[in-house]
Parts: sequence; C-alpha cells; structure tokens
Amino acid sequence: MKKWLLAVLLCIFLSACEAGIQGPPQPVLTVGEKEIMYEIGPYSWHKNGEGIAVDTAGPEELVKHINAVAVPLGAVLVIDFKYRPDDLEVGILKNEQANFKRVKHNNIMLPKKKGTYIFSIHAKWKEGDATYALRIATT
Repeated sequence: MKKWLLAVLLCIFLSACEAGIQGPPQPVLTVGEKEIMYEIGPYSWHKNGEGIAVDTAGPEELVKHINAVAVPLGAVLVIDFKYRPDDLEVGILKNEQANFKRVKHNNIMLPKKKGTYIFSIHAKWKEGDATYALRIATT
C-alpha cells in the first residue's frame, strides 16, 4: 500500500514539475486556404532554468496515419510561427534522409512533379529546437 501511494505521489509531483515547461511553438501550415496537418517530432526546450527533451519516431513513422493533403503542383507552403524561429529549414524525405534547405520569408515552393511527399521542418530558437513532419500530395 505504501509503495502504491508513493508511486502515485511521485507521478503527481513529476506532472506538476513538468506543467511549468511548455514545449516549442506550434506552427500553422497552409497551402492556399488549406491547413496542413503535421506531427511534432523530436524537440528540446528550456526556459527559466527548466528544460525538457523529447525523442520520437522518424518523420515517416510520425505521419503514416495522416492522409496526404492534395495540393496543386508548385504550390507554396506557408509556415507561420507566432514566435518566429531564429533558423528554419525544410527537407523532403527520400530513403529516410532529408536534404535540408534554409527557408526564407516563411514559405517554400512545393514540388512541380506529381507525387506524395513527406516533409521535415526543423526550427531553432534560443530556447531550443523542434522538428515537425507532414505529408503532402502534389496533383
């Protein structure tokens, strides 16, 4: 009984400690009027002397349950953070690897070739960094 009570109290204490640490900002991703769903991947975040680090599956695994949003060939993906990152990169995954390119003006041109693509977005702030994964189908 004492061990069970101790375990419950420990969980409550750890939850209360974590409640003060918020993770990285969440972007709003759009192509035209369509909002694009994404999953947050690995991230680390620290603020006011506290920090959190989260490891996750890779981008392909993160988005396997998300249906690809159909968008026009060569459309523009807008990446909008309320708290602007210091550095922002985007890569298209091929064979579990991404060739990242720096994003300028918070938008990227999507492929002009038909297909379903998995994108990985990596953002950095002074408080930490985060990776976001999404799936888009160009038609």
